Amino acid sequence: MMNRQKIPDWTMVLFGMAAQCCVAAEGVSVGKEDAGKRRVLEEVVVSAQKVEQSSQDVPISLTAVSGDFMREVGATGLQDIAPYIPNVRFSSDTDPALAQINIRGFGSNPLNSAFDSSVGFVQDDIFFNRPSYYNEGMFDIARVEVLRGPQGTLFGKNTIAGVFNVATKGPSEVLSADLRLNKSDPEELSLDGGVGGMVTDWFGVRIAAQEIRREGQLHNQFLHRQDDEHEQSGQRLKLLFLPSDNLSIELLGLTSDTSANYWGLQLMNLDEGTTAFLQNYDADIEGDPYNFTSSYDQPGFLDKTSDTVGLKTQWEIGSLGALNDVSAVLVLADTSLTIDSLVDLDTSPADLAGLAVVSDYEQQSAELRFNGTADSLFGIGQGIEFVVGLYVFESRFWQQTQINAGNDFGAYLTTDDALQLISGQTAVSSGGLLSGLNLAGLGLLSDLTGAVIGEDYLQLDYLLNVDAQAVFAQMSWALTEQIVITPGVRFSRESKQADASGQGVCQTAALGTPCIMELALSAEDYDERGLSRNETDVSPKLSFQYYLNSDTNVFLTYARGYKSGGFNASSFGGEDLSFEPEEAATIEAGFKGEFFENTLRINAAIYQTQFDNLQVLAFNGAFFDVTNAASALSQGMEMDFMWLTPFEPLSVSGSLGLLDAKYDSYPNAPAPVTSGLNSNQDLSGKRIAFAPEQSASITPTLTLPLFGLALRASMDYLYQGDQYTDGDLDPNSYLKAYSQVSARISVGAWDQGWALTLGGTNLTDERVLNQVLDTVFFPGSYNARQKSGRKVFASLAFVW
Repeated sequence: MMNRQKIPDWTMVLFGMAAQCCVAAEGVSVGKEDAGKRRVLEEVVVSAQKVEQSSQDVPISLTAVSGDFMREVGATGLQDIAPYIPNVRFSSDTDPALAQINIRGFGSNPLNSAFDSSVGFVQDDIFFNRPSYYNEGMFDIARVEVLRGPQGTLFGKNTIAGVFNVATKGPSEVLSADLRLNKSDPEELSLDGGVGGMVTDWFGVRIAAQEIRREGQLHNQFLHRQDDEHEQSGQRLKLLFLPSDNLSIELLGLTSDTSANYWGLQLMNLDEGTTAFLQNYDADIEGDPYNFTSSYDQPGFLDKTSDTVGLKTQWEIGSLGALNDVSAVLVLADTSLTIDSLVDLDTSPADLAGLAVVSDYEQQSAELRFNGTADSLFGIGQGIEFVVGLYVFESRFWQQTQINAGNDFGAYLTTDDALQLISGQTAVSSGGLLSGLNLAGLGLLSDLTGAVIGEDYLQLDYLLNVDAQAVFAQMSWALTEQIVITPGVRFSRESKQADASGQGVCQTAALGTPCIMELALSAEDYDERGLSRNETDVSPKLSFQYYLNSDTNVFLTYARGYKSGGFNASSFGGEDLSFEPEEAATIEAGFKGEFFENTLRINAAIYQTQFDNLQVLAFNGAFFDVTNAASALSQGMEMDFMWLTPFEPLSVSGSLGLLDAKYDSYPNAPAPVTSGLNSNQDLSGKRIAFAPEQSASITPTLTLPLFGLALRASMDYLYQGDQYTDGDLDPNSYLKAYSQVSARISVGAWDQGWALTLGGTNLTDERVLNQVLDTVFFPGSYNARQKSGRKVFASLAFVW
C-alpha cells in the first residue's frame, strides 16, 4: 500500500478530491503547506472483501465514491451519484419508498413487495433486506463502494446483481465537526453535519444529523400542491469504546423519518375517449409527461420511519499458531421499518380508486467473522490473507393493501376504457356512442353510483417470516510475488413461511353480489395459510490475479450468486403464489493500473453474466403478476479513470459503461396491453428493460489560487443511452438517449475550514423521462415518471 499524505481538513471540504468522480475515492490536492511537492493519487481503501485493502488489489469491478464528492455535487442520496458510475441505474430521482436499482441491466421491480432486491444494500457492515432502506441514513457518508456482479460469497443472498456497500463516519482521533447548508432552486433546503471525536483515551462519540425540505417540481393542477414535496429527518449516534489496546466496541443508533406527497406520476398518451371522460373532472387535463404537471384528486402521501441499532466488536487476537494478525469481528443488528402510504391508483382527477398500503418490517442479524494472515499454505506460496465467518438472519414482514373504489367508479363503468378492461380486449369499442353520450358528464350519475357502491374495496393481507443461516470463507493466496489466487465459497440455508389472503369487502357482499372493485380487477377471494419453502445454495468464487508490477495487475474472476424465491404479496386470485429462486454466474476479466508516477489511474473490466429463472413482474391489464422468465444474458465493459494532468491546476476523471443485456429465452413474456389484455409474446433474444447500451461521464476540474483563497471549478458531462423501461418492451416505454451537463464553482480560505459552492445540475434543462408504465384503468395510456429538471444550488460548508 502507498503511504497516505496528510492534507488539511478544509481541502476535503473544498476540493472533494476524496472521490474525484468514480475511480478515485480519495485523492491528494496540494495545499499551501505542500507547495513544491509532486501531486499523486492517494490510495483508495475499501472493505469490498470484508477487510480493509487497496481498491487496486480487489479482483472485481468496483467503483468507490467518497462522501466528500457526494456533498460537492449536492447529492442527497445514492440516486444522485448513479450517473457517475458505469452500468448503474436508478428508476427514480425522488421516490422515497420504491427504489429500483439496476446494475448491468438487472434489478428487482419494487412494485411487488414479495421481491427481494437484486442489488444488496449494506451500511456500516449491516445488510438491509428491503429496497426502501436505500434512502435511509444517507448522510455523514465516508465512502460508498459499488460492487458489480454477483457478490454472494461474502455478502450472501439477494446480491445477485451487485452491492452498494456504504460506510459512514465514526469518531475521529481529535475532536472535529463539519456542517453543510445547501439551498436550491426549485425550492429545496438541506442541512447536515456531524461532530465528535475521542473524548478520552478509551471513549469516543460522533453525532450526525440531516434535515431535508424539498418543495418539489411536479405541480398538481387539481389539488394545487406539489406532488413530490418531501421532508426527511435523520439522526445517527456512534459510540466507540476502547477498553484495551486490542479491543474496540462501536455502538450505532440510527433513526429516520420521511414524509412526502406521493407518488409523482404523470398521465401520458391519453386517447380521445379517456380525455373526454377525464375532462368532466379537470377541463385542462392533458397527457404531456414532460411538463411537470399532474392532476390527481386524491392527496396521496407516504410516511416512513426506520430505526436501527447495531453493535460492532473487533478483537485483535494476534498470533495463533501458524496464523498471524488474527482478529475477530462480531456485528449484531436490529432494525425496523414502517410505511404508511396512499396513492391515487388511477393517477387522474376522477375519483376512481385509491391504493392504501401499510407495512411493517423487522430484522435481526448477526455476523461473526475471523480475519488473519499466514506465511504460506502448507509451505507453498508467499502469504495468505483469509476471512471466514458465519451469518444468521431473521425477519418478519407484514403488509396490508386496500384498493378502494371511489365515488366516480360507477361513472367510469360507462366508458370504453371500462368496457375494454372487463372484456380483456383493447380493440372493443362502443363506436363513440359512450363518449358521445358522456354519461359521466351527468354529475348526478357519480352521486347515484357512489351512493349505491358505498364502501367497496379489495383487501390483500400478507405475512412473511424468514430464517436464514450461512457460513462463508475466502482467502487470497500469493503463490509468487506476481500471482495471487482468491478462492471463496458460501453455503446458505433459508426458510420462508407465509400467509396470503385476498378478500372483496362491500356492503352488498352479504347478499351474494360481487364487490365492484373485486369484479373490475378480476379478483377472487382466497386464503392461503402456512405456505413454506426451504432453499439451500452454494455460491463459489475464484479469482486469478497477476501483477505486472507493483502498480498494475490483471485479473480473471468467476462468481455465482442467487436471489431467493418467495410468495406473491399482491395476488388477486391466489393462483401461482410461489416463484422460484433466481441464479446468476459471471466471469469477468479486468485491468487495474497506475501510471506516470501515480498521476493516472485506470480501471477496466469486461464481463459476461448468465441469469436463470429471472424474477419478473408481468402486467396483466389491471395489476402485476409475479413469474419467472427462463434466462437472460448480460455482457459488457466498465471503465473509470482519474488523471492529474501535467498542467498542474487541471485534473480529469470519468467513466464508461457498455452493456448488452438480452433475454436468452422468454417465450411466454407479457405483451404490451395494446396487443390485448393478458396477451403473450416471445422476447427471446430481445433486449431487456433498464439496460442502456452506453453510459458515460467526464469531469474536468480546475483548482487555482485566487487572492489568498482557493478556487475550484468542475463540470460534468453525463450521458445515458436509449432503453426500454417496462418489461414487456412496449414501444411507448422506449426512452431515447440523452445527455446532461452539471457544473460547480467553489471558493475557500487557505487557513480556515470553510468553502462556498455555487452549482447546478441538468443546466440545459433536458426534459427526460425515467420510467414509463401502463396505467391501471386506461388501457393504451401510460404513467410516466419524469427526471428532475434544471436545479441550481448554493452551499456553505464548515470544518472545525
